[in-house]
Amino acid sequence: MYVDLHVHLRGTIAAATAERLARRNGVPMREGTLSTPGYGWYDFPSFLRVYDEVAAAIRTAIDFEEVTHEHLVRVGRAGTAYVEFMLSPPHERRGGIPFAHQLAALDRAADQARELTGIECRVIATAVRQLGPDAAIDAARTAIACRSPRLVGFGLTGDELMHDAAEFRPAFAIARSEGLKVTAHAGEHLGPETILPAIEALGLDRVGHGVRAAESPAVMAALARLGIPLEVCLSSNVALGVCLDIDQHPIAALAAAGCVVTLGTDDPAFFSTTSAKEYGLARRAIGDPDVDARITHSAIAAAFCDESTKARLIGRL
Repeated sequence: MYVDLHVHLRGTIAAATAERLARRNGVPMREGTLSTPGYGWYDFPSFLRVYDEVAAAIRTAIDFEEVTHEHLVRVGRAGTAYVEFMLSPPHERRGGIPFAHQLAALDRAADQARELTGIECRVIATAVRQLGPDAAIDAARTAIACRSPRLVGFGLTGDELMHDAAEFRPAFAIARSEGLKVTAHAGEHLGPETILPAIEALGLDRVGHGVRAAESPAVMAALARLGIPLEVCLSSNVALGVCLDIDQHPIAALAAAGCVVTLGTDDPAFFSTTSAKEYGLARRAIGDPDVDARITHSAIAAAFCDESTKARLIGRL
């Protein structure tokens, strides 16, 4: 049984789905984008460009519902029991679908997928770092204004080079005051020195990625002591050059140091991955054939859902 705590909903769009939506909505898309596995990006700037190109195929709430339904049914049938999607309110300005309509579409898709496969999902509304602190406040206010039972968290994604984490303190205070759990990307493209300050400034319950902590024994020890879970995305880290290959990935060092490790697929359609693949890579990197159960238990404990949902998930193990 798999748990995916770190996946961007717009990063789940399969090529066939992107092609169908683009044709239906009259959205131009380069032939090479659709015909190449992972959409054919080759470096981080091209990844961001292709990501926006594919996401632009979503133009209506119905499109959004279809993307959500297809991903949840696909992964639910493959053994994933629980997913936490990241979904960004700022994207409503670009995509033209109000965030409340996105959540309603997701709820419909999630209800149907649960009936078909038993999968559960929740949502983390995210601010985009490069849009700045004021936009993050707007994102937090938008999220809490249209709360649904599945909206359980608030996060920070985007370019770590843009803005210090502490600048987003007001947005995270708004989210936490409304009972949302919080996470933020840190220690992915920047070093370990950024992780603990982000946790302290934003009151983080989890850290997105955080794998650069392995470069500092002191940071790893602090994470282990605090029990702050890391959302590790192995295929993403290799694809984006955070580490050279899976055999050099620091997940084994993090686990050995006592850090709480969970797994995510990040943008699975772009990294050609699945939860089954991520768990397999973790077994290989850590060198423990029995690590699956430990990771899943850790992920359920770290999930932002309510305790009754966690109990049901534990009962499925």
